[in-house]
Amino acid sequence: MKVPAGKAMAIVALVALCCLSACKHMKFEPPAQAALEDVFSNPNTSNDADLLCRLMPAYLDELDAMMKKNKYDLQAVFKASGAHFGYAFSCLEDTDKKAAMETYLRGRDLALAELRRYSFFDQSFDDSLSQFKKALAYNFDKRNIQPLYWAAMNWFFLTTLDLNAQGSKEALQKAAAMLEFVAGIDGGYGNGTTYAVLGSIHAILDEGEGGDVELAKQEFENAALYSGNSLLAINVLKARWLATRLKDRAMFESLLREVLSTPTDQFPDKTFVNVVARRKAQLLLENRRLFFPEG
Repeated sequence: MKVPAGKAMAIVALVALCCLSACKHMKFEPPAQAALEDVFSNPNTSNDADLLCRLMPAYLDELDAMMKKNKYDLQAVFKASGAHFGYAFSCLEDTDKKAAMETYLRGRDLALAELRRYSFFDQSFDDSLSQFKKALAYNFDKRNIQPLYWAAMNWFFLTTLDLNAQGSKEALQKAAAMLEFVAGIDGGYGNGTTYAVLGSIHAILDEGEGGDVELAKQEFENAALYSGNSLLAINVLKARWLATRLKDRAMFESLLREVLSTPTDQFPDKTFVNVVARRKAQLLLENRRLFFPEG
């Protein structure tokens, strides 16, 4: 018998409440599409961001339990790194900066722990950027693409939450080096987000630090190409970092209004992440005087 959509959602919500409160003795089984393990690439047709965000802490606890049972289960580690990113990006960074930073840091360190098992990379981690890049090429190949991607993504978004922190520029440079390495292995990995973050980093850094506005523009074009223009978050990042770097208010507002005018289900398998992107676009527009005080 087919269950009506409204009733099905109520059942899911009831299960979620049970898992998050009284039913601690039961193994947590997230409903389909709740895990946010790869928010930019995995199909997710849900438009209920609030529900999925409420489910995520219990799911992260379940992943932690899995890793404690078997610390050599690398797929669980990489899944957890991606899930921490998805939770921080989708549910925390716009409302609870401290919790978002802690979650991004946990996601980064989960992936880095695997990467730092390689001795040359471990020795070069706190070394110069040139040594860091040499270690990437020496130690890694396509088999390491998951932890490289998730370490860099978590690291970038963690860093942007406090760009005045000591070492933030070096962190961005090393995150960029990791993503450039990922793109060199597989240009389509991350559904265009590898290039969107590279474009953001080139827009944030000054020229002497590795920044390049023209290269940032090109990277955002690459991001649109590899995503098939299906990820509204790419325009959100472009507005936040490139438009503000160019001091181009018209570009900033145009990109964000385009996000807000695009139906979230225009690309059904990206509904959830596009709901999140629209929320971020609305918040940026509401706070545009922070970036363009003269307007």
